[in-house]
Amino acid sequence: MRGTWLRAVLLGAGTTRPAAAALGACVSGPRDGLVAGALLDAIPSANGWWRTNCPFCSSTLGKPDRKRSFGVFVQTGGYHCFRCGMSGRAQNLALPESLADAPPVPIEAMDPPPGFLALASHEGETALCLEPARRYLRGRGIDERLWRDAGIGACATGRYADRVVVPIMADDGTWAGWVARTWNKQAERTYLYPRGMQRGDLLYRHSILRERTTAPAMVVEGVFDVLALWPNAVALLGKPSGSQVEALVASNRPVVIVLDGDAWEEGRMLALKLRFRGQHAGSVRLPPRIDPDEVPLAWLHEEARRALLA
Repeated sequence: MRGTWLRAVLLGAGTTRPAAAALGACVSGPRDGLVAGALLDAIPSANGWWRTNCPFCSSTLGKPDRKRSFGVFVQTGGYHCFRCGMSGRAQNLALPESLADAPPVPIEAMDPPPGFLALASHEGETALCLEPARRYLRGRGIDERLWRDAGIGACATGRYADRVVVPIMADDGTWAGWVARTWNKQAERTYLYPRGMQRGDLLYRHSILRERTTAPAMVVEGVFDVLALWPNAVALLGKPSGSQVEALVASNRPVVIVLDGDAWEEGRMLALKLRFRGQHAGSVRLPPRIDPDEVPLAWLHEEARRALLA
């Protein structure tokens, strides 16, 4: 049955429209039909994407995809293949009824790094070896309240020794990863991440995008920028991925892109892309070599307000 449906889409047979209607998608072009067909074998992921084998890899790379490299964000119609690079937006896309109640596949949980101590715990508050971590955070204006609310900790031994650790939590409360920032100026690398953490599938503090409010969510690059703008910010953890862009398009609240001063053009282009996709979005240009946590909050909030009016 499925093979018949796919052949109808590929060959343009008269059965294409009824089959597409049964699937819940109005196929407006050959690509949209292929995306809709690929959804028949899709499995849900915890970040809102549906994973399936790419329908374009055979024609673009000469070999079929068998590793579910193709992601579809049904809420917005966005799709992207992490193998052949094909991306776009399908029109009027919806899930097949047979998949509507499928439980999401959770993001693989991680254990905290060895030697991790939560700084809001009694041991974390009193351990002498973690006094540099507490002093470093206070120096950045991150107080004990945020240590507790964000679950911030630190490590004194192991691979992440002499580093503040900011957990990245999945919706079910498990660890999806972390960012470890050194307070030792002699360290070879300022930031470390756990092996296997898929940053492109994560947004730090993603849950605030579900809140229905007119207060904008500030979209920044790093977790420490989020901590400075707490609680109304999310972090990309690097360059924005297709998965993250779709999550921003689907946000229930306005979004304002506030990248580091040297990346303001990228921030502006991301805001324009979100606007084109129907999201209430804007961008703020920071001075060169200035990060979001280095500007006065009152100024940033006013600039964000203006950006959404532009």
